[in-house]
Amino acid sequence: MKSVLVVYATTEGQTRKIAEFIGAALAERGFDAGLVDSGSDAAAMVQPVCAAAVVCGSVHRHRYQRALVRFVKDNAGWLAGIPTAFVAVSLTAAGRDERGRADLQEIVAAFCRRTGWAPTIIRHVAGALRYTQYNFVEKWMLRRIAAEQGGDTDTSRDHEYTDWDDVTRFVGEFVATAGLQPDGHHVADPTAGTAATD
Repeated sequence: MKSVLVVYATTEGQTRKIAEFIGAALAERGFDAGLVDSGSDAAAMVQPVCAAAVVCGSVHRHRYQRALVRFVKDNAGWLAGIPTAFVAVSLTAAGRDERGRADLQEIVAAFCRRTGWAPTIIRHVAGALRYTQYNFVEKWMLRRIAAEQGGDTDTSRDHEYTDWDDVTRFVGEFVATAGLQPDGHHVADPTAGTAATD
């Protein structure tokens, strides 16, 4: 099977859940998806042996996680040589505010400028409001923002907005756009330096 790297950064866990879902959807299509947390020791050992890569990160305070920025910047050279996708997770993606969506486009553009990376596909995916994980100030601020945008304000529980059907469609679109076809070559571990054959 062809190997597809799925690298992610997560703050509250939703982006990891999305990355795991993408990895499972790729596996169902016959690809070996190597899942790597950009903040882990394994991220430093990733080798440029994948047929494609999906990078997943979430917006917090108008920027993506430092570990993700560092990973993409350090690996921008070989990422430029394969089909890649950026899955940009945010609460704003769940809404219909045009100004908010324009802000998201600029945040992604700034990320790409900073890292020197130009993904083949960019997909905005809605995340989650995890009230149960926020401290008092964060909970108050996010509840206020949610109220202004017509979102969920019940702070006694979490609210997930991810459209899993859309994420499934994204995987299909990425595979098609990248021209990926499963084959007999297999890389069991994205941190391994050599490819094995089935």
